[in-house]
Amino acid sequence: MKVLDHFSIPYQGLKNGMHTFHFQVDDAFFECFEAALVKRGNFEVTLDLDKRPDMAIAEFTLTGAAEVTCDRCLGEFMLPMDTFFTLHIKYGAGDEAEDEVMFIDVETSKVNFAQPIYEWICVSLPMFKSHEDEADCDQEVISRLKDGADNDSDVGPWSSLKDLNFE
Repeated sequence: MKVLDHFSIPYQGLKNGMHTFHFQVDDAFFECFEAALVKRGNFEVTLDLDKRPDMAIAEFTLTGAAEVTCDRCLGEFMLPMDTFFTLHIKYGAGDEAEDEVMFIDVETSKVNFAQPIYEWICVSLPMFKSHEDEADCDQEVISRLKDGADNDSDVGPWSSLKDLNFE
């Protein structure tokens, strides 16, 4: 957990106004999350925190790359990402169903942003992840996929279903 301590800021001692913090997300960061969607990556994170008497607004800018599995060839590759999100920090118990709001106790001395940063990286991944150019994919897998698509033989467990008529 010492790796995630780096993502804590001393909240109670901050004066009202704008503050900027910089974080580095690397492989050690992703290893701290069990059953992680992203296992490896490298990101520069800039946090612009506008602290106010009753709340704070945290604006995060994340630039870097995450290792993902290509949906086309199943090979691993680094997907470049550049994303931005805003998190409101409010005092009180609050409703945990609000995704863009973090509730803290009035006595909180440090706020750790590791979990929201990790979650935002995961949410920012595209639905379909693939190499930008098909030539970068594993060509053996691509050729097998193309061979299977061209094969119209009546062989296999599903061949008997082709003659079914549901009218």
